[in-house]
Order: sequence, then structure tokens, then C-alpha cells
Amino acid sequence: KSQLGFTLAVNCQLPIEKGGANGKVVFIDTEGTFRPERIKQIASNYEEILKQIIFLNPVNFEEQKDIFEKIKPLVNNQLGMIIVDSISMLYRLELGRSEEVYEVNSSLGKQIASLVEIARKNNIPVLITNQVYADFDNRDEVKMVGGDLLKYGSKCLIELKKFNNCRGLILRKHRSLPEGKELRFKIVQKGMEMD
Repeated sequence: KSQLGFTLAVNCQLPIEKGGANGKVVFIDTEGTFRPERIKQIASNYEEILKQIIFLNPVNFEEQKDIFEKIKPLVNNQLGMIIVDSISMLYRLELGRSEEVYEVNSSLGKQIASLVEIARKNNIPVLITNQVYADFDNRDEVKMVGGDLLKYGSKCLIELKKFNNCRGLILRKHRSLPEGKELRFKIVQKGMEMD
């Protein structure tokens, strides 16, 4: 999921006529996975690309909450995309520590609502990665951390799956495309390669 975020952060820097947004990227990394050296592998003009990434690295749920309260001033016509990798890491840790489950869920809901508002009002794509866990009733299925909060706040849901020799993106929710559509890819030194 982080690799997808890196690839989109690089591609967002492409000119509009080449499928990019020609804009800055806000990259919120809660898992500590952002690596400038990976951007260097993906893009030859990595120095320019890294200058266009506004990198935010909260280390606890309170810092994550603060970032979402301060993100709106960063939104302007220069912003091409927001990436959150992942929205649930610090949330899960907070749930494990806090006795105020309602308060923690309410805070996550407000963060998602803030991203939805930014996306709709400013026509800015937002990628939120999330963690999953096994469904104990059906071992072939997974459930999202944060459950309905994320499910209903999202216009499009894509499941990442690992296959024997590649990875895949499986469409789980979309307004106009059928569920189950699949795209397979491999992670290579230069980013992602369609399989």
C-alpha cells in the first residue's frame, strides 16, 4: 500500500497532458514507511519531486488529529493530491490505550469527513490506505480497521491482494464500475509494472 502511495506521489508531478495533476502532494505517513530513496528509484527527477511533497509524520493519534485540523490551509490550486498512509495505524494504537472508544471513533470520523470535504470542494483526489484483519467467520475475507467509518466515507474501495507471483488491485466499491474488476502488477525498482 505504501508503494502505491509513492507511485501516485511521483505521477501526480507529471504534467496534466501526461495524466498527472502537476501539483504538490500532501503525504501523511503514520507508519514510518516514507523513503526518499524509493522516490529516487522511481523518478529520475526525484529532487524536484521531493520538493513538491509536503511530508507530515504524526507519531501518535493526537498528532494525527492535529494534522487534520491544520490541513485545510494547505489546500489551494497548487495541491494535486493528498495521501494518507495509513489512517488506521495510530487509530488502532489509540483504541488499545484509551477507554474512550466513542471519542476515538468520533475523532477518526471527523478526520475522514475533513478529507471528504477537501476532495469534493476542491476536486482533489485523496488516497487513504488502511489496514485489514482476517474475518474469523470467513477466512477468505478481510475486514477494514475502522469498519463502517471508512467504508461509508469512501467513494471507491480497492483491496490490495498478494498473489503467488504478483500483487493485485481488486475493486470493491465504485459509483460506476462493477465490483470485482481486477488489475495485477509487480513492484519493481522503477515503481510498479502491470502484469
